[in-house]
Amino acid sequence: MRKKWRIINKKLKVTCLINFLVFCLLPIALYAANDLSDISADSIEISMEKNGAFGKVIKSIETRGLTRINEDELKDLICFNIGEILERKLLSSGIRRAFKKGIFLDIRVASEPKDDGIKLVYIVKEIPVVKEILVEGNQHLSSGKIKDKLLYKEDEDFREEFIEKARADLILFYQRKGFHDASVIIRVKEADARSLANIVVEIQEGEPLIVKSIDLPDDARRYLRVSVGDILDDERLEKDIERMRVHYKKEKYVRPVVGPYEFNEGQLRIPVETGPLLELKFRGNSVISRKKLEKVVTFFDDEEVEDDSVEETVNRIKNLYLGKGHYYATIAAGIESDEERITVSFFIVEGEKVVLKKIEFDGVSISKEAVKEIIPLKENKAYNKNFLKNSRESIMKFYRALGYLKINIEEIKKAFNEDGSELNIVFVINEGPQTIIREIRITGNSKLSESKIKRAIRLMEGSPYNLIDIGDARYRLLSLYRRYGYVDAYVDIESVVDMQDSVLTFKITENKPAIIGKIIIRGNHKTKAKIIWREFTVDEGDPYNYEELLKIKQRLYKLGLFNEVSIEMLDSGWEKDGKLVRDVIVSLKEGKAGSVEFGIGYGDYEQLRGSIDVRYKNLGGYNRQVGFKTELSSVEQRYVFNFKEPWLFNEPDIPLNVFLTREETQSVNIETREVIYEIDRISLIINIGKELTKELKASFSYEYSFTDTSNVDPDVVLSREDTGTIGIGSISPALFYDTRDDPFEPSAGSIHGIIIKFASEAFLSETEFVKGTLQSSWFFEVYKKVVLALSFKGGAAYSFDDNKELPLIERFFLGGRTTVRGYDQDMLGPKGPEGNPTGGNVFSLVNTEFRIPLWKGLGLVTFMDTGNVWVLAGDTDERHKYTVGAGLRYSTPVGPVRVDYGYKLNREEDQSAGEFHFSFGHAF
Repeated sequence: MRKKWRIINKKLKVTCLINFLVFCLLPIALYAANDLSDISADSIEISMEKNGAFGKVIKSIETRGLTRINEDELKDLICFNIGEILERKLLSSGIRRAFKKGIFLDIRVASEPKDDGIKLVYIVKEIPVVKEILVEGNQHLSSGKIKDKLLYKEDEDFREEFIEKARADLILFYQRKGFHDASVIIRVKEADARSLANIVVEIQEGEPLIVKSIDLPDDARRYLRVSVGDILDDERLEKDIERMRVHYKKEKYVRPVVGPYEFNEGQLRIPVETGPLLELKFRGNSVISRKKLEKVVTFFDDEEVEDDSVEETVNRIKNLYLGKGHYYATIAAGIESDEERITVSFFIVEGEKVVLKKIEFDGVSISKEAVKEIIPLKENKAYNKNFLKNSRESIMKFYRALGYLKINIEEIKKAFNEDGSELNIVFVINEGPQTIIREIRITGNSKLSESKIKRAIRLMEGSPYNLIDIGDARYRLLSLYRRYGYVDAYVDIESVVDMQDSVLTFKITENKPAIIGKIIIRGNHKTKAKIIWREFTVDEGDPYNYEELLKIKQRLYKLGLFNEVSIEMLDSGWEKDGKLVRDVIVSLKEGKAGSVEFGIGYGDYEQLRGSIDVRYKNLGGYNRQVGFKTELSSVEQRYVFNFKEPWLFNEPDIPLNVFLTREETQSVNIETREVIYEIDRISLIINIGKELTKELKASFSYEYSFTDTSNVDPDVVLSREDTGTIGIGSISPALFYDTRDDPFEPSAGSIHGIIIKFASEAFLSETEFVKGTLQSSWFFEVYKKVVLALSFKGGAAYSFDDNKELPLIERFFLGGRTTVRGYDQDMLGPKGPEGNPTGGNVFSLVNTEFRIPLWKGLGLVTFMDTGNVWVLAGDTDERHKYTVGAGLRYSTPVGPVRVDYGYKLNREEDQSAGEFHFSFGHAF
């Protein structure tokens, strides 16, 4: 096998050398009829050189063997057009460029006489794409697992030279799974197209190794997942052995050794050497618990107990006490050991806590309060000796940023009170002179004006001399030149400092500008080139703009189709009108287009709820998304099929969304769980949106729904549409303005929106009404991550039918975890004689929250909610229901888990004092 592999390697090296000679040293590759059997050798001249093809006019261009891209793209890459003169150097450069596409094994060029010129023929041999992988003969291991381990993947390139490696990988995989006699054959079958290949993996698994007995210490057996009768699986055993080792480390054994395992004629033996048991003793600690002290012990991570590791642990414990303000704490340690046990004792004298009462600065001309803000030491806090050095460094950096280049902290005075429990600190500072930028000079610029350069560097004469600002200015200047195509521009800064004055000279070497040559996209096996091209804002001949290419890269990532996107510059070796031509290679690695997500949760109204969301986001290679989502709970079953076209009519930022929904919903009394009414609805929603600006978005929707309302409690019936089946057709324009800094955990900004829903017979509706909803939410950080959140929502509707009340399914309801939290779900507002909510045509809602972080994702919220619902617009008055309350939040990647309690301030006699709510996400 090794000899065979050496022969293959040798052949590969020879092949690579030949390819190098053919495509780099010879400008034109000769045609070989036996490589492409369907091309007639009689129609191709053997040597273009002998024909004198170079220097002749190209009358026509033909491609042969091309399937993976269209003819125009290949012609564009090689860069010749009809009517142009064939040049050797240009042709050689074009072929090399076409190879960068990454889909060709061979590109050959030939010519035929045509009229008074030539016909140019591009003959290509493409790298096949794997269409299908078939696994045969496997019984114990699934085809999916085998495909995961196979080097080849469906819809990716097939390289024949990797077959032996792919086979060796699968044999190794089988051996690690316990099949040491397995054999693998990989065959390639012809597909229905030249550029496609089918791979057949034939497997003979052979007899597996079976575990017949296990030799292992009893206390480690519960960590062994392999049982008698199982196949010997190396991967499972390695995981089991690691679990055992972790177990012994948790039991405080030092340097436990588990394995390697031994297997002989069915007997599995796993040797265990636990090492000595480590015992830690802490004496004298009262301020810091044993649990916290154990966390800083290094012995278990280092797997050794030596004098150096003990000393390091002593220092860590000392730092813990210094952080608590125990300036006088002393720590000592001792070691006792034998073959079975190591005992490390720590003797702690905690000493008194020291509070830093006052921080003063001597020799300071700038704001002392500003200096206090930037140092870690704080007044009236525990004195941490370790912060003294950090404070000194912070002061030095702060002063240097202000131009005080000679700053020196000459002394740090510490004054303790009589009993040593309090401390004052004085930083004695010699500021030195402040260096100011007196003059900024620009040299070497001929293409960009001095005024434009000075606007870019953002440095002002008379401002403090700051090395960081100067370095940033240089970067901004280079970015400016890159935007204009000067990718080889260089900027050197010369600083002349004379005490309080400095002169900065930006010495610019512009070099030649660059323009974009050919843009080569590679790696998109499924995604159509059109989807990638429409994210480009630069074209051939444009100035080479590095920053704009970075934005293109970000947009390609944002599509969600690619795991990797790289954009690199390639020197074409050509100039045009005195400008360097730089080709751009865009390399892509496609991710998995399909996804399945599961969710489970609990709410006070729905109780246990779950969801399954199946999506495919690259339908047909056009970035079109389809999905199916199911949501189930005790009160709702919801099934949604959706389709999204990101570019409607091939226009950017106008997505089309189509939703087909089936809902079976029960409205229940949350206390008695009695059903108030049931709704069975089928809806079709067609929505288009447009991002007008970064903050402003508009949308327009058409909705048609068939709604069957049944088992309606007579108490809530207000109109004839409240029972039976009704079809509602409507349009809904909407406008949203969003400046929030984070959609999940906003701390600044606001969001405002308005939605108008208009139902009419013109839209095939059986009822007619207009309904508007307005919302406005604001977020302010009032103090160090404490956020004040305010929200107003209101809505009003008017029915054009004889019944002025809207159908039950269209009315407004309040009460519950996202509206007025002192009330149960939908229980605020008009009610029938038996106390069931009827909803109404008008509502008003105001929410106020203080969101206060506590510790590690845990937060506290205090809130006040007020609102009400009225049956008709004429019923509105100033009567609002008020609730106040508090809740806990725990942050997760998709929003907070929350528990709230709302207390009614103006409750009625038969109402509860308040309500608990449990849910996910913020109330607004």
